[in-house]
Amino acid sequence: MRVCLLTEGTYPYVRGGVSTWCDDLVKGLPDVEFIIYAIIGNPSGRLEYTLPKNVSRLVSVPLWGHERLTEYNAKDLGGGKRARSAADLRKTFIPLFRTFLEQMLRGIEHAEPKLLVASIGHLYRYFRDHDYDWTMRRPETWEMAMDLFAAQAFHARFMSSLEAIELVRSLYRYLIPLAIELPECDVYHTSVAGLTGIPSIAASVVANTPVLLTEHGVYLRERVLALARAGFPFSDRIIKKNLFSALARATYAVSDVVAPVCNYNTTWERYYGVPEERVRVIYNGVDETRFSDRDLSPAVPTVSAVLRIDPLKDVPTLIASATTVKARIPNVQYKIWGPAPDADYLALCEKLIADLDLGETVHLMGPTRDPASAYSDAHVCALSSISEGFPFSIIEALMCAKPVVATDVGGIREAVDRYGAVVPPKRPERLGTAIADLLDDLPGTRLLGKDGRAFALANFTQSKFLAIYRSLFEELAARKRLVA
Repeated sequence: MRVCLLTEGTYPYVRGGVSTWCDDLVKGLPDVEFIIYAIIGNPSGRLEYTLPKNVSRLVSVPLWGHERLTEYNAKDLGGGKRARSAADLRKTFIPLFRTFLEQMLRGIEHAEPKLLVASIGHLYRYFRDHDYDWTMRRPETWEMAMDLFAAQAFHARFMSSLEAIELVRSLYRYLIPLAIELPECDVYHTSVAGLTGIPSIAASVVANTPVLLTEHGVYLRERVLALARAGFPFSDRIIKKNLFSALARATYAVSDVVAPVCNYNTTWERYYGVPEERVRVIYNGVDETRFSDRDLSPAVPTVSAVLRIDPLKDVPTLIASATTVKARIPNVQYKIWGPAPDADYLALCEKLIADLDLGETVHLMGPTRDPASAYSDAHVCALSSISEGFPFSIIEALMCAKPVVATDVGGIREAVDRYGAVVPPKRPERLGTAIADLLDDLPGTRLLGKDGRAFALANFTQSKFLAIYRSLFEELAARKRLVA
């Protein structure tokens, strides 16, 4: 059985929760052959994970960092010179691309998923015979797109010609997966309803390949937040939001099974119109032998956090909560573990620690390859995110018998509610008060942690997680054999 696992900005090039999930899945099913199809930012990224022997191929698709598609992707284009026909472009490509753009501009509320799915399938077929670079750079392509944007009164009102040009350039990048040859597999398993939806949709249309979508977080919400933080023009943000929402809805439409990592996400899927019978919640799982109850207790009250130093984790709220805790427990120690991919954001966090005079209290420890020890060396674990799916750090901490105080986002409440505390996001005082309450009663906190481990053992083990996915892969592969 061969599974194509599609990732976007994560495994195997970037560490984080989704990458951990991918690595556990691939290594935990050694009898399944995996092809990793990784959409990445640029070709300069290096592997952060050692791929196991059951990964037969890595298809890396960098969207940026090259002028021509063939500079990096030649080996994945299938070989052979492709046509550059102005007649085919006008007769076939332009109508297909217009349909795609019209659906993109409509967004989630008005897009017709069947039309978008069909247009993606037809565009993929077109690029099997026609040169992608030449086609996407032709004046006819740009003029049609610019005219279409101008015809949309709402968008034209806020869009300059320069912004429209930059948007078409972005579309050239986002649609690169249409030019990449689809690996032949029994199942396409996409880890996000984003750009990985493009090859998944194409595989469904042209090869009747079953599609499995795992939903980790609210991808569209996180993309909108990222666009806002990046300072893109209003028109750019609106159209890209519509693009990603339309792609998400089309991915839902072709997915044979949508597997959110928590019940919270099912609300989002119902909003997109996914039938209940195609939704199966599959919780993340961790290795209970690696994340074990070491029965350790630091000499001073200690709070541990294992996360990425990233705006979605809202590290400043976590740092600021220490002022509330320190007022009640003067010798408290905060240890924040994790990589910091954004130097500016790291500097902001360091400045906040200095401004709040927390240099002796809050410590940015850097990345760790041993998160189990980071959890064990604490009385309480914390997380202050503004957006999550079902984070590994929560269930890892519970499995290490540590109570958790976290913000009430995503599926966190489903794991933490009885074995720690959930508080509103962006409320450092509330976060700090909940942490201090647990640190004030260390014997009770220790017992709560043991109860939390028992709950995690019943619900979030890696063996259970792997058994469910193995069964699901077999079920979907059997469907393809029946169609064939």
